[in-house]
Amino acid sequence: MGRQDTPLLGRVAVVTGAGAGLGRAAAVHLAQRGARVAAVSLVPAELEDLQVAAAAERLEVRPFVADVGDAEQVHRTVASITTEFGSVDLLINNAAVIVVKPIDETTVEEWDRVMATNLRSAFLLSRELVPEMKRRRRGLIVNVSSRSGTEGFVGESAYCPSKFGLEGLTKTLALELKPWNIWAVSVTPGVGMRTPMSMTTYTYEQRLSWRDPSELAQGFAVLAQAVGPSHSGRRFDIWQLAQKGTLDP
Repeated sequence: MGRQDTPLLGRVAVVTGAGAGLGRAAAVHLAQRGARVAAVSLVPAELEDLQVAAAAERLEVRPFVADVGDAEQVHRTVASITTEFGSVDLLINNAAVIVVKPIDETTVEEWDRVMATNLRSAFLLSRELVPEMKRRRRGLIVNVSSRSGTEGFVGESAYCPSKFGLEGLTKTLALELKPWNIWAVSVTPGVGMRTPMSMTTYTYEQRLSWRDPSELAQGFAVLAQAVGPSHSGRRFDIWQLAQKGTLDP
């Protein structure tokens, strides 16, 4: 891949939930565009598979195993990432789990796990990385939301609140971090995707039109190159960004 194809050359990106689905696709695509990628996941086997695939393309993707809902593990992981890569330019908070049950059947443990993975993790990673971003006066935080962050759905009494919370966190970070030229946006997939999560939640009819996550991944590179002060705090459709290849209308 030539230098003209690597607009993110030298930039450091952290992607959570990078072992599968949209997170994996984002990690691979950003590396293909020249980024140095720290791929974070709770599942070692998925990271091993990702590392093999990245090595075959000579991409700089490094695996980091961590429960991103655990504060101590996040602290140690960020320390390891910054030791290996240096300062982080881009954080993609993508890690997510879902529980689809009526509220009276959803356990407290399930609620806590969904909130920790989907929302607390974004807080923890941002909290760890923002001080260095402030020092350098630049950075981008992308929080992966969904329609469940703007609408309520039956059986998602944990998942929907976690995504609504992620939208609120995005807007707060955008306002709070603006003086340091650090931007925060949220993204929704925009189309159905074939992921481990959708394998358990999509109907047969929904699966007929789902897309591979790799078709959406370019949208993250668009954001990494183009987001500025006028975009911070907004929500973007990552499928549309991938199709257009630009943030322009």
